[in-house]
Amino acid sequence: MPRCTKHVKGDRAELIAQEFFIEKGFYVFNNISQHGPVDMAVMDKDGNIMLVDVKALSLRTKNGWKVNRVPTKEQDKLGVELVFVNLDTKEVLDEVPNARYDNNVVNLKWYKKWMKNKDN
Repeated sequence: MPRCTKHVKGDRAELIAQEFFIEKGFYVFNNISQHGPVDMAVMDKDGNIMLVDVKALSLRTKNGWKVNRVPTKEQDKLGVELVFVNLDTKEVLDEVPNARYDNNVVNLKWYKKWMKNKDN
């Protein structure tokens, strides 16, 4: 029996996010429960911990609009950070642009370039 494609996308997104944080020098701790408010805990070298819920960046097939994801009430209470992963480019984003581009299709190349210029 094949696995649900939604779960496969989620697993891929989590692995990409884990690799991203490890490459940045963080310690990554997996959630061993299938259900819960976080996918992983990430700790920096000073012991600061961030609770992370990973979301695969999705566009609606009927119109190309991005699927909006927001933290649950429980996640808000716990201070969980949402991290978005583009499965095509393997980019990890801490937020999805809200502006509309080309009928609200997210232009990730523009966004990445804009973020680099913003930091300079």
